[in-house]
Amino acid sequence: MGRRAKGAGVLGVIAIVAVALTGCIPAPPPVPQPTPAAPIVQTGAAAGEVREGFVPAGGVSSVALTIDERAAVAIGATSPDDDDLTMRLTGAGTDVQSDDASGDLDVFAFEMRSRDPGIATVLEPGEYTIELGEWGDGSTRFRLQVLTSTTTVAAGSAAELEFGPGRPALVIASLGAGDEAIAVTSDIDTTLWAYVPASDEEYRDDDGGGDRNPRIQLIGESPQDIAVIATGYDRDDSGTLELRIE
Repeated sequence: MGRRAKGAGVLGVIAIVAVALTGCIPAPPPVPQPTPAAPIVQTGAAAGEVREGFVPAGGVSSVALTIDERAAVAIGATSPDDDDLTMRLTGAGTDVQSDDASGDLDVFAFEMRSRDPGIATVLEPGEYTIELGEWGDGSTRFRLQVLTSTTTVAAGSAAELEFGPGRPALVIASLGAGDEAIAVTSDIDTTLWAYVPASDEEYRDDDGGGDRNPRIQLIGESPQDIAVIATGYDRDDSGTLELRIE
């Protein structure tokens, strides 16, 4: 009996030492969490400024967007760490996603890379959320810019617009039939981009209108309002242009 009691005591000492050693192991550092980004309000003073933030590993970073007046909206993001960002825009009946945007959407204050996301569409007044993630679920920094414009150009009309680095000519083009042509005239070499949500089609052109002026011919589209972007061929160009819907 005495030998059994002695053995039990030794086991008890070992158990106490093990617990003590376990308590000395430092806890892993906390996983960095993104600081909530300030909401973007269409009519706010800082609406078009570049925002910076952080996407956590395996998660997303959300930015609230308030649209006060119906507008053409262009949203672009890039990763300073050269990671592959993803973007999702939801709210007010909208659910649009982007992974690798068209190179023709390189119209923001930062240079868009081939794996950067971008969205351009017409939004109704309401509350929206921009979600940024990393394609491989890694962590990364991001830069985000939201551009808006309430300028509307109807079929058969034209508008004189200014453009420059990080501020393209952005308009709502109101299609009356769906087979209109969208054309731009400028003293500077310009490019033209349009997105038709009903058919999920992107249109782009550089010199289709002659003399370094772009022109897009729509075929088989339906009457609707679409987002159209025109800007200089060189991202550092600035000037004026006339945008027409013929």
